[in-house]
Amino acid sequence: MDSLGAMTGTRRHWIRTWIGLWGWGVAIYTVLGLMGALQDEVSALRHGMVVTWTEVLASNLVGHYGIAFFVPPLVLLVRRFPLARTHWQRNLPLILGATVALFLVMRFGVEELEVAVFTTDLIRPSSFVGGMYNLWVIVLAAQAVEFYRGEQEREHQAVELRERLTHAQLEALRSQLHPHFLFNTLNAAVTLMHSDVPGADRMLTELAELLRTTLAYPGTQEITLGEELALVDRYLSIMRVRFRDRLTVLIEVAPDSKDALVPAFILQPLLENALEHGLAVKPGPGRLEVTAMHEDHHLAITVTDDGPGPAHDAAAGVGLTNTRDRLTQLYGADQSLTLTPAGPRGGGRVRVAIPWRLRPPS
Repeated sequence: MDSLGAMTGTRRHWIRTWIGLWGWGVAIYTVLGLMGALQDEVSALRHGMVVTWTEVLASNLVGHYGIAFFVPPLVLLVRRFPLARTHWQRNLPLILGATVALFLVMRFGVEELEVAVFTTDLIRPSSFVGGMYNLWVIVLAAQAVEFYRGEQEREHQAVELRERLTHAQLEALRSQLHPHFLFNTLNAAVTLMHSDVPGADRMLTELAELLRTTLAYPGTQEITLGEELALVDRYLSIMRVRFRDRLTVLIEVAPDSKDALVPAFILQPLLENALEHGLAVKPGPGRLEVTAMHEDHHLAITVTDDGPGPAHDAAAGVGLTNTRDRLTQLYGADQSLTLTPAGPRGGGRVRVAIPWRLRPPS
């Protein structure tokens, strides 16, 4: 029943779309037909010809309505095969072939029917050049509308991305200002004050720097992996205090990968997922590994922990949902985020793959 309802809804959508486009075509070509009839009437008067207004109007409207009949298929064709910069070489031959086929339908179908029904010398079948001109006016107008719609959609996506970046910044601040986080950090600093004043000072400095750098990239969607690692390093410095000797961190990044662009604040949610849902619930010491390398036109980033693994972590998927949605908004289908067991002994592994891109030279 659901499939039947979906098919019925799709059919209704196409019918409404077709009728709407045909209505627009009739309205536009009615105006053009009236203008053409007025022009023909003025031209006939200048040349001393005697024609009736109704005959001139009828011939113009019939001819223009014959062209309006092809507005829906041509508009839908352009929507399906747009002449965008990335696809025009593939789609242009398809549209050329389709317009030639539609011209043959118009010339030997619609216009021959018009001549047979409206027996008047004012109706003349279109030449190939004239007919193709009329059809390509519709194609180019439809492409202009699609280009405008695409620009509007891209602008909407840009606004949404800015909103997501702001949300990511606020989420980072929220997690950093979490009471337990601040309590553990400040408590460790107080403890160190009795035995290691420089160490306590460094911890508070790292906390201040972490909060400051979180807001150091206003409106920036992408930064280099090296800059992202600098943010992560301050976060991990404080996490090492929290976990004390239980936390071992290994970061292996290929030298060329540090210049690759990544979404700002992309690593911290991955690390938080591994620490909060992996190592925090594991007794004893834990190991956290971060790797990044260039793989087949993509930057592959992997965060691995030796905690219980994703099978024991029902909340991990919720924590990664926003990251996955943000990657989709930025890169479309050319990205992936997967959460899998790290191996037979347990642990979790999050792998992110995004297009390999370097910051353009300034």
